[in-house]
Amino acid sequence: KSIYGTANDGLEIYHDGTDSYINDTGTGGLIIRAANNIKLQTNTAELYLQGIKDGAVKLYYDNSEKLLTSSTGVNITGALSTTTNVEVGANATFVDNGKAQFGTGNDLQIYHDGSNSYIKDVGTGNLNILASTSINLLNGDSSDYMARFNDNGSNQFFYDGSKKLETLTDGAKVTGNLEVTG
Repeated sequence: KSIYGTANDGLEIYHDGTDSYINDTGTGGLIIRAANNIKLQTNTAELYLQGIKDGAVKLYYDNSEKLLTSSTGVNITGALSTTTNVEVGANATFVDNGKAQFGTGNDLQIYHDGSNSYIKDVGTGNLNILASTSINLLNGDSSDYMARFNDNGSNQFFYDGSKKLETLTDGAKVTGNLEVTG
């Protein structure tokens, strides 16, 4: 062993016949410094990790960059898989056709294709929308109702912001003309 520090309580560098070690046995932490960049790599120069002075930290899998830190956050190449909940403290942004997918078989999908937006149920069972008070469908700038569904109350359908059909306790009410064909 190469031992550094007083009373053999500092840093050890050694090989045990199978593995090689850099072992910090003293107080404090192990600090590795470089004037510019730090790279951890195999003996054939395959990268594991790269730290760039005043820049990114990169993590690799099989010499392929998978995680990159930047001044705006973190970029991930490939899938992100977790075994616990993921908390997003700000907006989650998806590119066109990038899907937020839920369920083991990606049964529920929410996405935008560049022209239209979708909430798509492709699994078994029903798509249920639950609300404790009401569900409101509004136009893009929230200035007009398209439909309102009230818990234990009336359901209403609108045309250009004007209520045209409303369910009541004893039936329904139509505002305007009712055309029946058949």
